[in-house]
Formats: sequence, structure tokens, C-alpha cells
Amino acid sequence: MAGYIRASVLEGLDHIAAREGQDLVTILSRYGLDHSIFEARETEIDFEDACSILEDCARSWKVPDLGIQLARLHSLETLGVISLVTRMERTVRDAAKALLRNQFLHTNGVVTSLREIPQDGLAEVIYAPLSITRPRQAREMSLVMGRNVLRELAGRAPEILSAEVMFAAPLGKDFLSAELGCPVRYGANSYSFLFRNDVLDVKLTKQDVAFHPIIRRYLAEITVERGIPFSETVKLEVFRQLSLGVCSQDKVAAALRMQPRSLQRKLKQEGTNFREIMDEQRRRRSLALVQQTDLPLGEVALAVGYSDQTAFNQAFRRWFGRTPLKVRRREGLSAA
Repeated sequence: MAGYIRASVLEGLDHIAAREGQDLVTILSRYGLDHSIFEARETEIDFEDACSILEDCARSWKVPDLGIQLARLHSLETLGVISLVTRMERTVRDAAKALLRNQFLHTNGVVTSLREIPQDGLAEVIYAPLSITRPRQAREMSLVMGRNVLRELAGRAPEILSAEVMFAAPLGKDFLSAELGCPVRYGANSYSFLFRNDVLDVKLTKQDVAFHPIIRRYLAEITVERGIPFSETVKLEVFRQLSLGVCSQDKVAAALRMQPRSLQRKLKQEGTNFREIMDEQRRRRSLALVQQTDLPLGEVALAVGYSDQTAFNQAFRRWFGRTPLKVRRREGLSAA
């Protein structure tokens, strides 16, 4: 399935273009879009095209913090129908997890995870893009948007302690650090931000208990209308769990709120099984970590569920016909 995202991700770009006195129509036309896309926020557009549009605009308009500026114009409603799930939850933590479970209704181009470190009173939001490109504007927008969602749910901003991105530090002003109010580590091995987890315990003020059945039914109908195969939902959940370093059939079934046997039965109906999906997502995650990061290959092996690097090397060679070290050297990364 090709990467997609709702057109609402571009919301506000037309206003920035008007304010800057810049031509947006020409850039949109490169990707087969026109100004009407701003009136069709639920329309799916190509994920990589959306990222490229922001990069093109930032470069040609000379607005280096375009993604950050755009994120300031976005809110929970930018996520469209999945924002409804927050009305069925009691705390910010529950609402955030519900959003992540249903993220595929907004995009399948990136998988977002929430990892808590309770012993330290911390939590981390981690973005795992499914592509190996590194579009600065889209990634910065995602980080700021994550902050915005937590702030809107809690009624106060989370205390962000640090952030990481894979691309290089800017040559001029560090807009991302200024926006998040924390140091940013550039050239890191992830897209993430670390914050104090007390904000996750905040109770939500907006709960529409009477509408819970309606919201559930609506989300179910939207899922059916989208025609998303069950196996695709499982693939995204496996990829999300692999990004956290732990994944199993039981954990995936629990995340999807079903029994492991039911999960296998539904996958069998679509002509696949959990082992095949796990193998495919390990393959995808392995290539991303080898090409995008300088993590030691032993850590890459652990990150995709191999306790032994030799077994990982054999699997990698089976998948790609080359060892991970050779692939990494070709990318210009030297850590082994």
C-alpha cells in the first residue's frame, strides 16, 4: 500500500503563501494538486509528495522554519476523524494511546509511539517514518504537532527536556530548539522528544459518554470505507512495536484489542500470517536502521528482535543479497 496522508496536513500553507507574497499554485501543480486541496481536508494525498511540497515551499520562499510555522496553525482537529477517539478517554495518556491506535486513518507514512520511563518520571514520543528520506520541514512539523496535541489535551504544555532528529543542524538559527524550548540533538538516530510524564496523568475535561457508541460506529464505518485490509493494520502495529524494540504476536493482538487466535484467523482470511508480516516489517525496519542511523549493528539486530548478530546478518543477506555492513558503507555510514 502506497504511503498516504490526509490533505489537512497542508492546512494553513495557503495563508503562509499569501502572507509571504509567494506562488503556491506552481508548486502544487508539480504534484498534480491545485488550490482546491485546501477545501478537501479529508482527501488522501501521497505522503512523500506532501513532504516534498513543504520542502519546495521552504526552499523557494526562503522560509527555513516553514514546518514549524505550519504546525502552529494546526490543532487536534487537523488529525480529522481520529480526534474523536479522545472524547472516549479519561486521561491524556489514554487519549494519546487511542490516537496512536487509530493513526492509520490519518496516515500510514509514519508510525508514532509513546514510550514511558516511569522510574524516571519521563515519557518519549517517537516518530518512525516508513521511508528513508529526511525532509526537515515535515519532521519538524511532526515534532511540534506532537507537542501541540499534548498541550491541547492537557490544557497546558508538556515540559519537554530534549529532542532528537536525524538530519543535520541548521546553519543559522535553531528554530526547532526555540520552538520546543529544549536542546535538540541533530544527526541523531531517531525523531523524538523526551518530556516529563506528569502531563499524561491529567484528566480530560471533554468527555462525551453519551456519544461513545456513535463514535465507535463512525470510526468502524470509516475504516471499512477506506478499505484498509486488516493485514495492513497489523503491519503498522508491528512496525510501531519494532520501533520500540519489543514486538510479539501477543503484544500486537493486545494493542488491537483482540485475542491472538482471532488475529491469526483474520490474517489467514487475507492469505497471510503473523510470521510473514513480522519478517516483512523486520526487513523494512532493518534497512531503515542500517541506512538512516549509525547504530552499532549489534543494536540494530536487537532493535528488530534478533538476540544474535550472526542470525541478523544471515537474515539481512537473505533479504537484500548483501551484508548490513556493505549496505551501510555504501550509504557512507561506518559504525559496525
